[in-house]
Order: sequence, then C-alpha cells, then structure tokens
Amino acid sequence: MDNPAILAGSVSVAYLQGLIDHLQRQGVAPEVLLAHAQLTPEVLAQRDQRVAASAYLALLGEGVRLSGDGCLGLHLGEAVRPGYYGVLGYLIMSCATLADALHRQARYAALVGNLGVVGLDDEPSRPGCEPLVAHSWQPLLPQQQRQLSEETLAGWVSFGRWISGLDIAPTEVRFQHPAPADTSEHQRIFRCPVLFGQADNALIFPKRLLGVPLGQADAQVQGTLDAYADRLLGELKQGHHVLDQARLQLARQLPEQGPDLEAIASALALSPRTLQRRLREAGLSFSQLVDETRQQLALHYLRDPALELAEIAFLVGFSEPGSLARAFRRWTGTSPGEYRRHLCS
Repeated sequence: MDNPAILAGSVSVAYLQGLIDHLQRQGVAPEVLLAHAQLTPEVLAQRDQRVAASAYLALLGEGVRLSGDGCLGLHLGEAVRPGYYGVLGYLIMSCATLADALHRQARYAALVGNLGVVGLDDEPSRPGCEPLVAHSWQPLLPQQQRQLSEETLAGWVSFGRWISGLDIAPTEVRFQHPAPADTSEHQRIFRCPVLFGQADNALIFPKRLLGVPLGQADAQVQGTLDAYADRLLGELKQGHHVLDQARLQLARQLPEQGPDLEAIASALALSPRTLQRRLREAGLSFSQLVDETRQQLALHYLRDPALELAEIAFLVGFSEPGSLARAFRRWTGTSPGEYRRHLCS
C-alpha cells in the first residue's frame, strides 16, 4: 500500500483551533472538549502539529452534544477566519482571481486536513441558465458527514464572500445527507436553493465568477507562500508526521502479518512506548489507529469492482469476510455489499 493519499490521516491544529474557539464562545471549555479525544490544551500551542482526523470528527460530534447546536457545522463554516486555514488561508487571500484561489485551495487542501477530496468541474448546462461550475467536496470518512460537509461548504461561501468582496449567493447548494427537520439556518447562510439527498456535496455558481479579481491580491506574497506551501505539502506526502508514518507502515503491514505495534515502532526507529505516546499526543491509541486505518482502506478497496470481499478482508488484515462485515457495519451502519451497490447506483 504505497498511496498515502487515500488515507484521511490528520487535521492541522490551526483548523482544530476554529472548533475550539467557536465552542468556547458557546460556553464549552476547551479542556472539557479536548478530553473527549484524550487531548490536552497544550496541543493548541503547537500550531505546526496535527491531530488524527478521527479525533477531530469525534470532537465535532461531542461539540454538537455539548453545545446543543444541531447546526454546529454550518455555524463553524460561517465563523471561519483565514488563520484557521493556516498558510493556505493567507495564500488564498493573496491570489489574483477566484479561479487562482480555488486552484490553490484544491492543491493544498491537505495542509488544513485530509478529510475529503476537493473538485471543481463544469456543471451540466441548464436551459435558460448561464454556464455554471460545481465546487465539490467528497468526504473520506463516514463519521459526522452532515456536520463536516456543512462546515466545509459554509466555510467556502463565507471565506469566498470575504476575499472577493461580493456578498452574493450561490446558484444552488447540494448535500448528500438527508434533510434535517429544520433547514432555516441553511437558507439564512446560503440564501439559495439547498438540496439534500444528492449525489454530491457541492456549491454551484456562475462560471464567470472565476474571473473575479480579489481585493488583497499580492503576486510577491503569493509566490513566497506558494513555495512554502509546496514544501509543507511535500513533507506531508512523505509522511513526516509520526501519525502519517505509522498509518502508512500499518497499511503495508496489515495483509502480511496483521497489526504489530513493535514492528511499526521498529520501522520508525522508535520504541513502542514512544510511538504510543506520540499517537496519544495526536488523539489516538494504537488500537484506534488500527481500526480507522482498516476502515479507510476498506472504503477505498470497495471502489474497485475487481476485488472480492474475501480479498479486501485479507488486504485490511482480517482472517475472513465475516470479520470485515461486522467491522464495516459498526463503522458505517451498512454491509460492504450494500455500500458497494450504493457506489454503483
């Protein structure tokens, strides 16, 4: 398994800070929230560090519970600030046009968090309508899909309005999840038709807006930040963070020998105790790392129709398909076969 890009590994502490700040304004103490993922407030001082993607999703779900806000994702997106996107936020601000900004957003999205895949495609033509584009986002993990999708798209709209100076609504917004009972907040934030139960999560807007000049464009700053973001992205892809290194080693190890903490620690030139401590600092135990890596690999392999379920079970380190089926239902609420059929529908 040599493609770390399929593994939703981690989220920047800068992005986590956005969740912490918003919930603190709602009266949720940071230490109370962070304890839910076995993290301490000290992690917030390490802006260049990353936490496990699953830890962020667990904190997002706990944030909904503690705040009582069923639209937490929407409100997080509405409150987004450039600093929460780290270097990417400031790079986007320095771009000449919206098209430049979206290109860099897609290229460097993993610097904020590799939780999903960003796309920008032409929308099929509609009678009597000008050409449109779809700015889409596909999550890599099944947990908290509503909150995360709504946070992502609301954040794009809020940030886009801010950097462009245009207070306009998208043509349409689409979400894959079912409609919640109350959609008044969706209408307030997006101010356009919002569709649920769709094939994708996407903002639809006129293609002409891609040429909109941005008010804070600065070619010199953009060049400097491009180079810096390229270096950071290269480090991320090479798995410089111990969490990403451990995940990649585990993915390679699962078909051969199953999960082996000592073997992974040895491959990373760490003691088992040090590896466990470093994982805890990112919000994961070793057993959680194993479980979520299996989950992500299974979701990826199910997209390949040539792979039988027995082969997938072997590739993710299960002895037989029944073990995979039980784990998959726990992860997603459905069976591997049902999930695959849904992909093909």
